[in-house]
Amino acid sequence: MIDLEGAGGLLAPGGGLERAIPHYEDRHEQRAMSAAVARALDEARPLIVEAGTGTGKTLAYLVPALLSGKRVVVSTGTRALQDQIARHDIPLLRSILARPFSAVVLKGVANYACRRKLAELSSRAPQRMPASDFAASIKMPHDRDPASGFAASIRTTPGRDAAGISVAPDDVSVAALLDWSSYTETGDRAEVEWLAESAPLWAEATTTPDARVGPRCPYFERCFVTQARRLAESAQLVLVNHHLYFADRVLRAAHPGARVLPDHDAVIFDEAHQLEDVATEHFGARISTHKLAELVRDAHLALSQMPLWTGRAGVDVIQTVERAGIGMFSQLRAALLSRDDGGRMPLPDGLFDHPERQHAWFRLDSALEDLARAAEAESEPSPDDDHESPSGEAGARASLTSLARRAREVRDDLAMIAEQRQKSHVYWGEVRASGTFLTASPIDVSDLLRRHVVRAGPTPIFTSATLAAAGTFAYACTRLGLDGAGEVDELLVSSPFDYERQAMLYVPRDLPAVADGFSEAAAERTRELLAITQGRAFLLFTSHRALREATIRLADLPYPRLVQGEAPRATLIDKFRATPNAVLLGTSSFWEGVDVPGDALSLVVIDKLPFSPHTDPLIAARMAACAETGRDPFETIQLPAAAIALKQGFGRLIRRRDDRGIVAILDGRIVTRNYGRVFLETLPTGLPRTSVLEQVRRWWTAAP
Repeated sequence: MIDLEGAGGLLAPGGGLERAIPHYEDRHEQRAMSAAVARALDEARPLIVEAGTGTGKTLAYLVPALLSGKRVVVSTGTRALQDQIARHDIPLLRSILARPFSAVVLKGVANYACRRKLAELSSRAPQRMPASDFAASIKMPHDRDPASGFAASIRTTPGRDAAGISVAPDDVSVAALLDWSSYTETGDRAEVEWLAESAPLWAEATTTPDARVGPRCPYFERCFVTQARRLAESAQLVLVNHHLYFADRVLRAAHPGARVLPDHDAVIFDEAHQLEDVATEHFGARISTHKLAELVRDAHLALSQMPLWTGRAGVDVIQTVERAGIGMFSQLRAALLSRDDGGRMPLPDGLFDHPERQHAWFRLDSALEDLARAAEAESEPSPDDDHESPSGEAGARASLTSLARRAREVRDDLAMIAEQRQKSHVYWGEVRASGTFLTASPIDVSDLLRRHVVRAGPTPIFTSATLAAAGTFAYACTRLGLDGAGEVDELLVSSPFDYERQAMLYVPRDLPAVADGFSEAAAERTRELLAITQGRAFLLFTSHRALREATIRLADLPYPRLVQGEAPRATLIDKFRATPNAVLLGTSSFWEGVDVPGDALSLVVIDKLPFSPHTDPLIAARMAACAETGRDPFETIQLPAAAIALKQGFGRLIRRRDDRGIVAILDGRIVTRNYGRVFLETLPTGLPRTSVLEQVRRWWTAAP
């Protein structure tokens, strides 16, 4: 059994944590959560915990996990939290725990340098590959769609110029990367801080899960991914993110005996409110211009490296896939844009029944199968070969085997989406500047989560600062497959912050309804609020359209202004912290996972209640499925989800005990509609509220 007193004692006054860190604060909420996690691990019983902001939930679950003697996987919603645990919490715990332990960070394949790709990068001469028909299609005649998406995606494919010719990356950067690869022990992308996050060079030095060769690769034993996974096999604590965890679950389900992660006794999901979305992505199917372009790129690389795959035969096979891909996606893009002005849209029934689109699909389907067969045939050694192939040739053969498998997987996903036969899925498309995407998403993943997570063997523990709506876990439990009677223990731990003293909620009653001149009035009220705090604000919007309108209306603010999309998210946050009186405007990606303690952030303005758009194909399908069971879709799905999302946005403000600030929700429905009480009951208790701007001003200026 886990020593509950020992776990709690480490976190209590006089314990190891107080001795190890300055400015220690006793948090009885943290100790209550730690005890609950210890019991769950000891009894192998699922647990769901909401731990309010400031609880210190990371240490609350890490201490009992490490004292349990079990192998535990910790799955986080973001790489940032994964790195934070590895860099800060794990070293801290090594200093206060009496027993030694091993902990390993495991990331997705694309986060590690690939030794095979590095060798190719090192030896590749700056020579030109023959321009393919696909590359030539970029220079399209006027009667052809110049932005088919597929062609556009090739334009930005690393290693090629606009004409489809291979190009050598910057020699200095390549030399620096190769030098780093000679001494790094992990091959982790996070170590290469000098290389911009979006730098094309990294794509030249890494691979993808689809393209990874595996044991047949001549570099397999020295592979950074292989080494990381072997370390994880012997570690007590393995740190991953949700996407990697579900990649493992899907692989195990599809191929019994195969796995990415080591077998483990328990899994702790931090930021568990994201699990439904991640599971939906991984248990669905998607094809895109980007995915097909990657396949074509790797086919060209295999062609250039494989001495046996020469002549026009290999070129013709690849070019056929290229032409077929351009033809199909050009038609699909045109069909989707004719129905909508962007965003997610449902695929119309019979989309592929149209003769020209059906022909384009069949043509691509045949081309993919021909590519798979050709790659498969060339991957087999010649019967006349009586000697072992050189390592480079063995690696090329393994690449061709992988290429054949990937071509068939794309073919299968395309057929599933085109035929739309699985009624348990919703089929939707999206046209972006970067390309065209077609997706089949499971409407309900609760049963999948129940089978592959809740009852899969490892004890699941779900935690987040935002899991309960109006004091109940009913919504979260249903979505996570935890709705079996008595199947899960629950714990709601409130924040240790004094919201009655630290925060003020402002909800105006005099603004227009959200559909009648609301944007202009909201912008003016935002100006008045910014004048009170002298900037130092997050302005959070529920849609990109609202963000664009506000960006125009607030263009002349007398404070430094940062707008989502002007720079990477992390860069904007760093600038906000470093710039006095800054104002940041953003949408959903800034509602959670952003930590700005102190005076830099004193005001959070939320334009509207964050209801998911009912026009979104996945949301619409889930609401329709809910209605078919006789339940109210609004109360069952939209309302609790929006209440949890609002709590995430609210949570940006108070990050420590000496923070103080204002949250303004400009959507009056929170106080004028009956359902508004669900939102108010989801926000922290004791929070003072006013609808009078002057009272906000007085409260702010009365700061001690």
